[in-house]
Amino acid sequence: MARLGGDWYCRVTQDNLFKVAKPNRNIGIGVDALPFAIRNSKILTGNNLGQLGNVEALPDDEEVEIYAQTTEIKDLLDATIGDSQTREIQLHLKAKELLAAGMVEAAWKVLLAGTL
Repeated sequence: MARLGGDWYCRVTQDNLFKVAKPNRNIGIGVDALPFAIRNSKILTGNNLGQLGNVEALPDDEEVEIYAQTTEIKDLLDATIGDSQTREIQLHLKAKELLAAGMVEAAWKVLLAGTL
């Protein structure tokens, strides 16, 4: 059981558990520094945003461009040319998948690939 506050409690199951690494020495950029479209995503959860905000720095443009040339991301970008709404949804879904696997840097590269 987890005590939430007030009269609220929660039964904790393995499906409810998630992990967000806590910085020991360095402070992350924070959720407030996330780009508007990411911070207000309809796909990414608050936990996902916490993971993204916990990084010390964003990947540089060169790293993002290289990652955007991987087959999966290139295919996703090519399939959504001219449809920015679908592109954003697909990139956020891919980033969510990567975050679930603990691949925060890759998730950032996917999200930033949409801004190239």
